[in-house]
Amino acid sequence: MAFTLHPTLAKDSILAAKVGSLQVRLVDDARFFWLLVVPETTATELHDLDEKTAESLWKLTRRLGKALQAHCDADKVNSAAIGNMVPQLHFHIVARHVGDAVWPHPIWGNGRAEPLADATKVARIESIQSWLGN
Repeated sequence: MAFTLHPTLAKDSILAAKVGSLQVRLVDDARFFWLLVVPETTATELHDLDEKTAESLWKLTRRLGKALQAHCDADKVNSAAIGNMVPQLHFHIVARHVGDAVWPHPIWGNGRAEPLADATKVARIESIQSWLGN
């Protein structure tokens, strides 16, 4: 079975970059600087990944988390792979700030997404690409 991006991930995020077989996607929600890393695989669980992909995912997640913390002056960077609503394996990395739209609660299921303005979308994608050396 070939990789196909889950329709919810496709609807809610924009491809910002690719690192090997990993997609880095920007979630279209102005309330948070929110990234997804999606391995282009049919595996649905972290423990089902081959070692090379798992290692690449971990390294990229750490790199993006550090970049978000520095770039956004985040109070906390949340990183998680939950997958209850969207079964396709994907990893969230979100810059959080004390006093943000839902602080201190989880972002999932809290409030409504606010679409990114075009200029913000472009600026964030350029930031992501610069962090990755693209």
